[in-house]
Amino acid sequence: MKYPHLAARIFNTPLLVHPQKLDAIIAGLGERLAGAPLQPGAIGQPAMPTMFTTRKGERSDRGYRVVDGVAVLGIGGALVHRTRMEADSTVLLGYNDVAADLEEAMNHPDIHAVLQVYDSPGGEVAGAFEYAQRAMALRGKKPMLAIADSMAASAAYLGASAADELVLTTTGYAGSIGVVMRHVDLSQALALEGVAVTHIFAGARKVDGNAFEPLPEAVRAQLQGEMNDLYDEFINAVALQRKMAPDAVRKTQAAMYRGVAAIACGLADRISTTDQLITELAAQRVRSYPAGPSARSTANDNHKGSTMSGNTTPGGPPPAISTPASASYTQADVDGARAQGAAAERARVGAILTHQGAATNMALAIQCVNTGLSAEQANGILGVAPVAAAAPGNPFAAAMAHVGNPKVSGVEGKPDAQDDPAALAGSWNRAFGIKA
Repeated sequence: MKYPHLAARIFNTPLLVHPQKLDAIIAGLGERLAGAPLQPGAIGQPAMPTMFTTRKGERSDRGYRVVDGVAVLGIGGALVHRTRMEADSTVLLGYNDVAADLEEAMNHPDIHAVLQVYDSPGGEVAGAFEYAQRAMALRGKKPMLAIADSMAASAAYLGASAADELVLTTTGYAGSIGVVMRHVDLSQALALEGVAVTHIFAGARKVDGNAFEPLPEAVRAQLQGEMNDLYDEFINAVALQRKMAPDAVRKTQAAMYRGVAAIACGLADRISTTDQLITELAAQRVRSYPAGPSARSTANDNHKGSTMSGNTTPGGPPPAISTPASASYTQADVDGARAQGAAAERARVGAILTHQGAATNMALAIQCVNTGLSAEQANGILGVAPVAAAAPGNPFAAAMAHVGNPKVSGVEGKPDAQDDPAALAGSWNRAFGIKA
């Protein structure tokens, strides 16, 4: 077998990767692993997600771009424990570099927000959970968003779900919350070639799952148990990071969801584009995070005396931040703005609640209203949401409805007690123990 180091990354090891991507990897490398010549350039370096934005900024020392104070981190292709370049010039992006980029950006004084742009089917288990934990620990330090442009699957979704907010493009995919392992049995192929492999080993389980014999049932059961444990860990991590119930995450059954469907099941927050998010985050700079060398940490002292913007030096005064002059507003202006805002909010709520999907899924419609979704976003969710099950009826009320009203006679002609002064006085005396 050629390239055994690649085969070891694909077979007999747990993977957090979209299964269709795994099929494509095996199809592309299968013959080469068996000895077929490698075609130059057959597998090229994956295009990084930053190519899908028109907002170009200055490149940092680590390679990510900074646009108006927003660090844009591209996370594309297969993810592995540590970044490396394979023999065919394919770059496998490591969680170690993704974490280093994120932590540097979160600590840099000239960066006030971070946007992670995912276009990845996932990858190895090793390092995936550790990366998600490191990203989760950075929450609250600066705004940290992630966008699936156009895929955050499996291990990539695990990392993206640790952001403050997970956004999708209209055609972006998210999900594949599951674990997969492939075992290859080469014993029959080797037998046809007249090749026999003999294992000489110590320790009963030393060669469990090897590729040169059929997979024993006991080994299969042990591997399935490992998959189940990793699956539970994956579900619990997403539930914690997305603030979802574990049962809701498990209910997805490792399916992939596109656009508003991912929002409807709780795997994402809203629809946007990479450019829109950069603009949105850039607008938060003046009011949120001042820049300047006074905030510089020792971890960034290797920038040779200048910030990424090139306008400050260590020890110098922080750059002046220009803000628009305060305008004077009359009470009429304030009242008019309030009236416009109230009208817009009434229109938004009305458009959501009158959507045809709201009638069969009112709880979801109210959630769309409360979370501030626009009418377009909410209607997109309601349009694909499954019809909610009807609330169970009240069995007691149903039974009483079939009984009907009893026929009571002999009192129809009696005058109302409130209209009879003598009867009213008698009831008063009885209530207070007064003898007539």
